Amino acid sequence: MILSFVFLVLVWYLPIKGKMVCEQRGQSQFLKFIASLLVVIGHQACFYCSPNELFMSETGVGALCVSFFLFMSGYGLLYSRVKRQQRLSKLWLKKRMIKLVVPALTAMALYVVAEFTVGKEVDWSCLLKYWFVSDTNLRYGWYVSEIIILYVVFFAFYRSFPIKKATLLSCIAVGIAICIMVAIKCAIWYVLGLPCFLMGLLLAYHDIGTKHFHFHLSPLQIKLLLSFMVCCFFFLKNFDLVQQAVPMLDKWRYVLASKFMVNIVFIVVVTYILMRLPVCNAFVNRGRLSENYSHVG
Repeated sequence: MILSFVFLVLVWYLPIKGKMVCEQRGQSQFLKFIASLLVVIGHQACFYCSPNELFMSETGVGALCVSFFLFMSGYGLLYSRVKRQQRLSKLWLKKRMIKLVVPALTAMALYVVAEFTVGKEVDWSCLLKYWFVSDTNLRYGWYVSEIIILYVVFFAFYRSFPIKKATLLSCIAVGIAICIMVAIKCAIWYVLGLPCFLMGLLLAYHDIGTKHFHFHLSPLQIKLLLSFMVCCFFFLKNFDLVQQAVPMLDKWRYVLASKFMVNIVFIVVVTYILMRLPVCNAFVNRGRLSENYSHVG
């Protein structure tokens, strides 16, 4: 409820005219900072706070934040690759792997030490075999593993093919991976953010060939359309309310569809807001362009 209300206020308060995502460096850093805090708050509330449905509903936005990180990662990888004319060499991949793997191994070591300190048994065979890939060795280490795989896929396609073909192949490959993961019943959180990574790639592909982002609608129509999307976001996020009104939607396939759709609608609304946020001086010029848009850890 609170998040939807904030979105609605921003949609009507912010100006219609916006800039492209690539021009909003400080603003994107600020939103990633907020998203990181929300992830931490959500996990703390889940593990350590007394159960309260309303509080859990308002703080349980980790999947949405992860989707935003993946969206910005996809956007930054492709946009910086083209605009900065980055050559996708093995050194390029090695640097990014180091930025992901070293912090993950450090976090894993600290996590294992903490587990051992409080008297919990450490599965050393699992630790040496799976490292941070296993949730046993590092809670939510799957996210780092997923980012690593996406980086490798990006490297393989965009190094070997022209931009247009590589983008198409990336969409097909990730789409097939989503279908397989759903079919074999992988944990749902492994899958939900992947369409948003593709959204980032596609928006970057669009922005590469244009100087402005145009809506062929009147200002009032744009605000009404975004308001409708915010309402959709609210009902998708609180799909149990929809199920109470329409009992036939209580089947798992509808629940699964709602979990995918809420992330996609969330990214659309947040991207609209991001493109219209004023300058955030505290986050401007922090790091290089490639780090600002592709580093999500």
